[in-house]
Amino acid sequence: MDNKRSQHFNYTFESLPTIFHSQTKNFFTYLEKDGLKFLEFWWDHMGVRLGQEESDPFENVSFEIKDIPEKKSRLVLLTMPAPKNLFECYFMAFLEEPQKRWPVRLPNTRVFVLEYVPANVSTTGTSFGEITRSARYIRYHDGPQPELDEFHHKVISYVWKKGLGAK
Repeated sequence: MDNKRSQHFNYTFESLPTIFHSQTKNFFTYLEKDGLKFLEFWWDHMGVRLGQEESDPFENVSFEIKDIPEKKSRLVLLTMPAPKNLFECYFMAFLEEPQKRWPVRLPNTRVFVLEYVPANVSTTGTSFGEITRSARYIRYHDGPQPELDEFHHKVISYVWKKGLGAK
């Protein structure tokens, strides 16, 4: 947790990726069962951890769970509250791929974000990146416009190169 950063930033780069990477099945179970209540609980929890008397607004948040049968995968697309500060995110994508073992269990979860960045970082004003299992952020390249469909396409084309379901 970075006390110098916003609730939005810490929620995006710490809370949700940690829960998803470490407890993937529970993440899907609670998301399917409780939906936005589950997400808002962790949003408020991050506000408490930051010592805020009142949480930032949890507004305009939505999610969609997509099954990708061709790849035997599941994808959650999460629309975040509109970024107010640089390096906060517009969207997150949580991808669970099939479990592989060779000769040990290989990681099968990935978290992607579309981040609001200054012009000196990206000409589009957004950056596409991934939050690893060890909570390390890897900024890959300029992101698309902050439209959910474009972000979804970016995630799919990045993961499966051919752009499964490409436009």
